[in-house]
Amino acid sequence: MKKILVIEDEHDICDSIKEIVEMAGYEATPASNGAAGLMELMHHHYDLIICDVMMPEMDGFSLLATLKKDPSFVTPFIFLTAKVQANDLRAGMSLGADDYLHKPFKSKDLLAAIETRLFKHEKLNQLQAQKAAMLEKTIELMVGHEFKTPMNGIINFNALIAENASSLNNEKLQSLCNYLQISAERLLTTYGKINTYYNLQKAVHVSALADDNHLDPHHIIDSIKSVIHKQNRTNDLVFHAPTPALFFSTLIHEAVKELIENACKFSEKGTPIIVSITTENLRHKISVTNQTSHTNATALNNYRLFEQHDRASNEQQGLGIGLAISKLITSMHNGSIEFIDTEKNTTETATRSIEAIIYLPIQNLEKI
Repeated sequence: MKKILVIEDEHDICDSIKEIVEMAGYEATPASNGAAGLMELMHHHYDLIICDVMMPEMDGFSLLATLKKDPSFVTPFIFLTAKVQANDLRAGMSLGADDYLHKPFKSKDLLAAIETRLFKHEKLNQLQAQKAAMLEKTIELMVGHEFKTPMNGIINFNALIAENASSLNNEKLQSLCNYLQISAERLLTTYGKINTYYNLQKAVHVSALADDNHLDPHHIIDSIKSVIHKQNRTNDLVFHAPTPALFFSTLIHEAVKELIENACKFSEKGTPIIVSITTENLRHKISVTNQTSHTNATALNNYRLFEQHDRASNEQQGLGIGLAISKLITSMHNGSIEFIDTEKNTTETATRSIEAIIYLPIQNLEKI
């Protein structure tokens, strides 16, 4: 049975509302003013609140403003008032009221308002629950895949070495050890990225950049080449260097490295990875362009952490946390990241060129 709190200082009206509500199958609890209603809400859960505006001790507006200070407060709230002024209506709605009934009102109008708000609230709860379940399942699949795959590799190759140690020659042993190393590094990298992301989140929360956010003395091309070399894509790099050379913070180096890694991961070896750095309109522009058939600019622009685009039809690696790190670092520098489909192929492979662009305000970098 749905529980409704009726906050009304006029006893006759309060009793009438309570009777109407209970006859409709709801449980109703009366409160004589906003302060009494607030006390009730501190100790009991209610599915809906019906509240008068003008009351002693605490009026309806003050009550709703107090309740809205709690981000978790989502209970449907219906105002009752004898006033009909437009500014009174706007004041209530601006505070977040869900509906407004003018006294005197008909029983059917009151019940219709209650049923509508309860129905909408229930649908919203169902939608949020579905989204939460989908996100939980996605995280379970992604995190499970990223940790279980390399861990299984370590366990299986280690067992293979143990079982065949006496018969393995040095070449085979070295090959198996290389697989172990790759799996272990993948685990370590995944953990490192998760740790980096949440450390950056803490820095944002306290409104302070991380300690290593000083200007890096090395050219950013050094960071780019380190990722390109690790991904075995040295011959694919096309770099347009700025003149004169520009220097960025250590964190910006990390953001660009994550974009380069994604460009390598989602493009075929032998296709170009084009990096350019320019300055225009009082901001630096760092762009990374690659060819891919795995995603598109719209999906990347709308990306949220622990989501993968079209995972149902395309198995993917990674948690997507690298892009989340890049976006977070860029926002910490008052910049932005934008993805653009620069060239789209209409063949079945649906290969397109995607340009990832980091925009950074020059004055912001000079203060770091």
